[in-house]
Amino acid sequence: MSPEQQYVRNATRGLNGQTRKDTQAELLDHITERTRQLTLTGLTPEQARTQAMQELGAPATVARSLRANQHVHPALSAAALLALATLLLWPVPELLYARTDPFNSTTTQSVRELRAEGYLTVREANSQLKPYGIQLKYHSESWELRHAGLPTASIASAISWVCQGPTTSSAADQPRYLLSDMPTVAYVNPSALLACMSEAGWPLELDGQQVKLQGKAFPDAWTREIATMFYVPQLTRSLGQLPRHLWSSPTAPTPQNEPSVIAYSNASSGIAWSAHNVETPARQVGLLVRFQLNGTSWPEKVSYSAPMFFSFTLPVSAQGTVNLPVRIPHAMKVVDLTLKSNMNDWLRADSSTFPAILVALPDRTDAPIDLTPLKLNP
Repeated sequence: MSPEQQYVRNATRGLNGQTRKDTQAELLDHITERTRQLTLTGLTPEQARTQAMQELGAPATVARSLRANQHVHPALSAAALLALATLLLWPVPELLYARTDPFNSTTTQSVRELRAEGYLTVREANSQLKPYGIQLKYHSESWELRHAGLPTASIASAISWVCQGPTTSSAADQPRYLLSDMPTVAYVNPSALLACMSEAGWPLELDGQQVKLQGKAFPDAWTREIATMFYVPQLTRSLGQLPRHLWSSPTAPTPQNEPSVIAYSNASSGIAWSAHNVETPARQVGLLVRFQLNGTSWPEKVSYSAPMFFSFTLPVSAQGTVNLPVRIPHAMKVVDLTLKSNMNDWLRADSSTFPAILVALPDRTDAPIDLTPLKLNP
């Protein structure tokens, strides 16, 4: 007999027949669901199971409360449990919303595939975040990253698709509870958590692919192929200082309340590169490319054209050399970029030529970006 079964058996002493069976099933179901929730906070399954039963109270106390409230409902379902919660000073919202699923999303990728991409369980992520003074918690129907002295990074208010919270898999290898079939484990991309910190204005320090917080470096596995994403919020704010017509269009299918910046992956196989020398003390530079997104809205079938920006994050070598993309894959074809060294030339250029400027990037994600174009040396 499991500890949960022993608990509900003792907690229902004095009830008889079908009433006792129904009550045992409900209590066992609640313990299972509460254990799942507590597991997400970082507790082991054993710790979570123990706490779930402790929250209900001692079995003898529960049994007395249940016997005293038999008259409320013969089957002792929701109304009796609500009375029990009141007697035990257990917060009623905990009972009413015990079945709320705190997972952000579900993916069709298997757990094996998620693991291969570097995903961690929530518990593992919290274990690795602890030395940095960071907690990943589920609070008020949203996942949050918390650090004393820094603004809360709410994943629900993320401004990009890069910042993502825990997810579960719909594949067969997703661990689930036997009784409820609910997932017992959620998985999170640690690189996505760094993007959430950046979007919340945390002072992440960037040096190539290495990312630090208050001088302490995150594991290299967390930062692979993600540094290009960190500067999107800063670039968006800087571009937002330009005249609105340069980054917004009345014909866009959705309102453009701020510039649309897409971080381009430097790992794309279709990019042609060219080495240049640049005068800047910055260890990283950004290439900003203007272009127009043209299409037809659905179901209105109205043509639109919306201004947008590509961004590249590029390291500068100790010798002052940077590899710049000169051709990139775009809309099922390869297009040439036109590098400009003057802001006016960049803004006045026909967007169909994919005009681009090179700007210095700060070493911290909470610092502003100066859009003054850098000049290349011969």
